[in-house]
Amino acid sequence: MAWTRIVGAAAVAMVLASASAGSHAALVKYRMTGLVTQSGVFDDGTTVPEGSRVTVQLSYESRQPALEMQRNEDGSGRAAYAFGAPYRFRVSVEGHQARAADFQVVLHNDLNQPFGDVFEVQAQNGAWVDGVWQAGTQFSVSLMSQGGRMDALRSLALPKRLNEWSFDAFRAGRLAAAGDRMLLMFDILQVKSTVCAEAQPGTDLCAD
Repeated sequence: MAWTRIVGAAAVAMVLASASAGSHAALVKYRMTGLVTQSGVFDDGTTVPEGSRVTVQLSYESRQPALEMQRNEDGSGRAAYAFGAPYRFRVSVEGHQARAADFQVVLHNDLNQPFGDVFEVQAQNGAWVDGVWQAGTQFSVSLMSQGGRMDALRSLALPKRLNEWSFDAFRAGRLAAAGDRMLLMFDILQVKSTVCAEAQPGTDLCAD
């Protein structure tokens, strides 16, 4: 009888734990702000003044299965996660906007050399630039920590929050047109995140 009660209690605990895990916040939204360091010429003939304010918006589902996973026994390694609509990856600056239709979040944990940890977002198959689809467009944001500093990422799981100061080697973004024609380079100075318990169906808007 005692053994039955123990087994029953364990089963209940497992169910509760599972329910609790399932209720954890999953929608993660980042707002990154920074300054332009260099600008090329956009299709409308304009350039962006150095020092202009840049805003990057990124959202993803933190429970998304990995597209690629290379995990070592010590927890180091590489992981890639693929996203499309309704999640977003876009940059806005001085009347210009680029938006990826599909993108990947790539994590490198505990590399040690030349960087400790890496959080990188990369547009896949091009992007919309000022409302025009451009298949050859490259759009990325990279956050990297110094070699030996391996606390910026805790694992290869998608993070729910990022401390920009942990990425003390490099925090920057890049937008380039087809043929690797540079349009925009910028530094990331601040990263703010919002974690939602639930999203409105079919959107990346918080339901709560």
